[in-house]
Amino acid sequence: MKIKAFLTAAVLSAACMFSSCGNTTKGEPVENNFSEILSVGENPVFVSVILDDITTTDMLSGGASESLSELASAVNSASLTKNPDPYDLPDPDTIVLQIEILRNGSAEQQGMDSCLMEFFKDGTLGVFGTERFSGEEASYSLSQQDLKKIKTAAEKVSAERTSYPQPMRITDPLSSYSYSGAMIYPAGVSWDYAVPDNPNLHSAINADAVHALDELASNDKIERLYSASVLLEFPAGFEPDKVTIKGWDISKKGDTSPETIYHPKTEYENNFPGTGDYTGFFQLESNTVYMVTVAYDSTKSEERGFSGSADYYFETGELNE
Repeated sequence: MKIKAFLTAAVLSAACMFSSCGNTTKGEPVENNFSEILSVGENPVFVSVILDDITTTDMLSGGASESLSELASAVNSASLTKNPDPYDLPDPDTIVLQIEILRNGSAEQQGMDSCLMEFFKDGTLGVFGTERFSGEEASYSLSQQDLKKIKTAAEKVSAERTSYPQPMRITDPLSSYSYSGAMIYPAGVSWDYAVPDNPNLHSAINADAVHALDELASNDKIERLYSASVLLEFPAGFEPDKVTIKGWDISKKGDTSPETIYHPKTEYENNFPGTGDYTGFFQLESNTVYMVTVAYDSTKSEERGFSGSADYYFETGELNE
């Protein structure tokens, strides 16, 4: 699986956070600490659901959707039994669901902590990720009833994926941590989407946001990257038709005068005529406030199930340029 390959290089050896002790015998239930992993703390928690090669990412916070809260509840309530050999996993073709958990702002990595769960048809659960989340690779058994409950909740999350813009993922491809960077949630949004239960009906969201330079703007901080050459990524199906990137020197933070807003130090714009044309490579600059605007053409709304635009705000510190 490409997701597994993406994370394997970052697996660190540590005590597994999902068990209450290190030597659980076969068949003995283990403490389920998913509630700790999925809890919302100081840094935002993003939950990516990979179901039938479709990825849905949302932020687990006070504004989490009902279906995402239901999924978190289903995972937290599952009864687990630790398997003696964490590497004795079923055939990859029997994976029915993957859940990736990402938390911004790791002090250890200056990037994202990550944990990936793979659920197999026979009820096996494989878990691995960074030390802070799951430590060494481990596997568990869970009942078919718990697996069905989790999968049903995941299907609801997946069905709602077009109802709001997906988070933007900043990745430093040259970093030794392949997911170093951050997940950025949309700020301003103008969105039209087909209602999941009735594609013939459409709903609209218009959410204004203060400008990225406004003192009240909650910009994500990108402090350290191995390289300032990054990828601005979106899940498959959400590659934008147009992207506009504007950047202002950090000294302009708090200055929202037209003279400043309409004269950024950095400005980039590109149109992508066809599906698969989008490329997200971009060279960041140190001490810069960025506003990334992505647009989705209304002429493609029938095949996509949505159209509109979204703004993403973040700012950099000193980067290795």
